[in-house]
Amino acid sequence: MTISAEWIGWLALAVTLVGAGVAVSAHLAARSRAATRRDLQRLFEQLDLCVGELHGLAESQASLLTALAELRGRLEAGQRTPAATPAPAAARSYDIALRLARNGSSREELMAHCGMSRHEAELAVRLHGPASRGAGARVAAAG
Repeated sequence: MTISAEWIGWLALAVTLVGAGVAVSAHLAARSRAATRRDLQRLFEQLDLCVGELHGLAESQASLLTALAELRGRLEAGQRTPAATPAPAAARSYDIALRLARNGSSREELMAHCGMSRHEAELAVRLHGPASRGAGARVAAAG
């Protein structure tokens, strides 16, 4: 069994091609490893930035929750105390309306100047108007 020169040439060519393929594969694998290493490095850097941002957001959330709890406490404390501001204004308005009724003001004047409803103004005029003074004295004398 003799091997012809032609077969040796083909065999040398095949070995050369396989060797070149192995060399190219090794080169591509090295480049791929380097690219993967760079990409992983960038990924970890971005991950570190995200974690830093997440910690910053957690601190902001904690401070916002504290401020919200403080505002809730203020609101609840404000709701527990009786509303003292509107009552004197309403009482003052009624005092003025009663004084006007005693001085003979009409129902329409009380409605216009004191913000009273029609029924409130009628009642004020009936109870405190000049005509009711004689009736009040009669009620007191009868009682």
